[in-house]
Amino acid sequence: MNKQELTETVELIYAMWNKELPVNIEAKKMTYRAWNIIIGDLPQTEVIEASKRLTSKETYLPTAGLIRTEHRRMTIKEPTAAQAWNQYTHIRDAINSGTTQYEPPHPRLQKTIQQVGLNLHTNDDRRHFTETYNTVEETQ
Repeated sequence: MNKQELTETVELIYAMWNKELPVNIEAKKMTYRAWNIIIGDLPQTEVIEASKRLTSKETYLPTAGLIRTEHRRMTIKEPTAAQAWNQYTHIRDAINSGTTQYEPPHPRLQKTIQQVGLNLHTNDDRRHFTETYNTVEETQ
């Protein structure tokens, strides 16, 4: 994104959440600089699309990092069933150990986890996971 596109995008995002940019010139420059560091390398249209998606999820003005995360979710390729199983086991182990809360990177994997839960461990369970994953349709 060039400087003009970044300025327009940041102003649009603030307007989407009915927020005002800082009045102080130095604070405003710092705001644009921070957003540029975090999302400046992304295409303007994709940043706006990610922001639009967040309007249905977020109550408060999202950070540039949250917009970047949403952009990543939009552009990530759908994993194969084997890749999804590997991601599932990592998520399952992390959550069950209490070390983290983890949101799956792909909506199809999210739906599969909702259907099968976080307790699958054996090869039979892997077959069940794969069958479920292959029948779940992604809706966005």
